[in-house]
Amino acid sequence: MPEERAIAHVAVLGGGGFIGTQLTLNLLHMGYNLHLLINRTEPDYVSPRGRLNIFRGKIEDKQALIECFQGCEIVYHLVGIIAETRDKTFQETVADGTARVVEAAQEAGVRKIIYLSALGTAEDASSLYHRSKWQAEEHVRRSGLDFTIFRPSVVYGPDDKFINMLAGMIRRAPVVPVIGDGQYWLQPVAVDELAAVMVMAAEKDFTSQKTYEIGGPRQLTYLEILDIIKQVLGVKRINVYIPVWLARMAAGIMEKTLRSTPLTTDQLKMMAAGSVCDQTVAEKDFGVEFSSLENKIVAYLGNKGKKNG
Repeated sequence: MPEERAIAHVAVLGGGGFIGTQLTLNLLHMGYNLHLLINRTEPDYVSPRGRLNIFRGKIEDKQALIECFQGCEIVYHLVGIIAETRDKTFQETVADGTARVVEAAQEAGVRKIIYLSALGTAEDASSLYHRSKWQAEEHVRRSGLDFTIFRPSVVYGPDDKFINMLAGMIRRAPVVPVIGDGQYWLQPVAVDELAAVMVMAAEKDFTSQKTYEIGGPRQLTYLEILDIIKQVLGVKRINVYIPVWLARMAAGIMEKTLRSTPLTTDQLKMMAAGSVCDQTVAEKDFGVEFSSLENKIVAYLGNKGKKNG
C-alpha cells in the first residue's frame, strides 16, 4: 500500500484527458489527495478513502479555479488544445487560460505549478500552437511561484489518439496515406512513463525552476513509426504519398468550411518542424530509462489485425 503523506491537497486541471487520466491515477496511487476541476462528465476513478474531490468549472472561470485551488500546495496544469476551432483559440485557451491559472494560484496561496507544455515550444516557432505554449510557459516562469515545465514529444498509450488512429487506419485501409515524404522526426514517449516523472516533480527539489524535454529512447521518422505498427499488427500495407502542397490546400479548405477539422495548416507546420530532443537529461535527473515504442505498443496492439494481412 502507498505510504500516507502529510502533504496538502494537489489540484489537477485536465485530469479527464488522456495524459491527465494517467497522471491522476498515479497521484492517487501514490497517496495524494486531489482536487479535480471537471467541466463535463466525472471521470470513473476509484478513489481510496474519498481522496478525490470534484470541483465544477472551466479554465475560463477564475473563481472556479480559486475554489479548486484552495488548500492545495501544487497545481498540475494540463489543459490545452491541439487545434483551434470556431469556439476555442490557442490565444484564449492556452496563453490566456494559463495566465488565469497563474493568477488563481497566486490568490489561493499555491506553492508550485507543474505545467504540461510541448516539445518544439519556442518564442519564434513556426506554429501558432508552439508560440501559444511559449506564452503560457512565460506566464508560469514569471509567476513568482515555484514551477516545473514538461515538454513531451508525441505521447502514446492504450487510449491515445495517435498510435491507435494509425493502427486503425492500417487495419482497415488497403493503403496508408503519408503527407510529404514521411521523413519528419518524432520521439514517442509512453504516457505511463511521462506521468511517472510528472508525479516526481511534486516532491523532488531538483525539479524546481526546471524545464524538461521528454521523449522516448529513439528518434523515429513517421515512416519508421508506420513500419513498427505494421510489424506489431502483422500486416502489410503500401504507403501512398500526398504532396505537402495538396495537404495544405485541403487543410485550408476544411478550416474555412468545417467547425472542427482533422487536419490544420498549423499542424502541417508542426509536422515539418519535427519533435525530438535529448531525453537523457530527464532520464538522468529522474533515474529512469524510457521504453521503446515497439516494446510498449505490443501490450495493447498485440497481434490484432493479423487476419487482415
